[in-house]
Amino acid sequence: MSSALPPFISAQPVTIDKIVAIVNNGIITQSELDQRVKLLAERLSAQHVSLPPERLLRRRVLGQMVMERLELQYAKRIGIHISAAEVAAAEATLAARNHMSVAQFEHALSTEGFTPHAFHQRLRRELTIRALIERHISRGVTVSKASVDRFMAEERAAAGSRYKIAEITLSVPATAGQAARSRILARAHKIADGIAAGQAFSQAAIEHSEDQHALEGGQLGWRRADHLRPLFVHAVSRMKIGEVRVLAGRDAVYLVKLENEKQGKQPPATWQVRLREIILRPTVRMSGAMVREKLKDLKLRIQGGQSFGALARAYSEAGNALQGGRTGWVSLASLPPTLAQAAQSLPIGQVGGPYAMGQGQILIQVESRRLRHGLTRSAAKRLLRMRKGSTLYVRWLQTLRDDAYIRYMRND
Repeated sequence: MSSALPPFISAQPVTIDKIVAIVNNGIITQSELDQRVKLLAERLSAQHVSLPPERLLRRRVLGQMVMERLELQYAKRIGIHISAAEVAAAEATLAARNHMSVAQFEHALSTEGFTPHAFHQRLRRELTIRALIERHISRGVTVSKASVDRFMAEERAAAGSRYKIAEITLSVPATAGQAARSRILARAHKIADGIAAGQAFSQAAIEHSEDQHALEGGQLGWRRADHLRPLFVHAVSRMKIGEVRVLAGRDAVYLVKLENEKQGKQPPATWQVRLREIILRPTVRMSGAMVREKLKDLKLRIQGGQSFGALARAYSEAGNALQGGRTGWVSLASLPPTLAQAAQSLPIGQVGGPYAMGQGQILIQVESRRLRHGLTRSAAKRLLRMRKGSTLYVRWLQTLRDDAYIRYMRND
């Protein structure tokens, strides 16, 4: 009798991928978790960050992956999609803010252990979260004129200063009383004592921090003053390099480390445009092709003499519809490439589009252009609204988690 195996039976052992977590109708596999842990460990090693025990690292990575799946599942359900062009535009903006070309920026990232693919994935997630905040949370956030004035005054006082910062975030529940707040503050001071005694800040961040930067050792990277929380700006402008402070905010207690700073470098001049826009998004009843035809019809009506603003108020699904679709001053660099090119080249008053966007299609009308240094009022207001929205988003995310079906599998 022959001992040869039949041709359909492999002589090699086959490893079956295991499921480590179920998130609603999706899964996370062992191989996905292993790959994420491996890449993170390599990146942290490149940054000379001390790694925590492997069991803790894997648990923190899996927890982050679960939350990412929840966010992306919800974003997909409501039609948010971030295109490759939007990711590329965001990367170009970040590079410009750091006075680099995209190639120089990616080289700088590689020294910190980031491959372009890994960074693009991270950027796509951040853009997705931003879109979620803008669509579902920030619309209801009000920003006072006084807060915008104060914010712009602080930005001018910073005179283009940039800070390299790391943070550890300990969340304070909305229902927390004074006793609970005191316990969280005491915990923060205990962590600070451990860092003063020799524990690496990055390792403490991985072990204790509760924000999205925890697994990066708490690294925020280089930030302009106007892209920091106001609580941080007041502190870091008075801190020494290497110093760690505990800062108590309304919704969290932070440990902040100032790693480096660059003073007074004026940001490059940027082209800004003031637009009107009409945005429509596909629905179950209206396909993408139908949306495009509807916008073409609106464009013909505007070219025939009807008011862009009136049609925006009647049809646009953007948050500025009631303002006749006005955007205020926006930087060309902040727009998706196709939209930026159109906004730069369209004659003033002419209607352009429809153009495809990540969440729908758009008509635009350029009202004016200018070359400016520094922050505009509309940009300041948008940043403040996003900050408030980000705080509310953390609470909403906890609700999303509470309502989800999540099961961690034991693979002993």
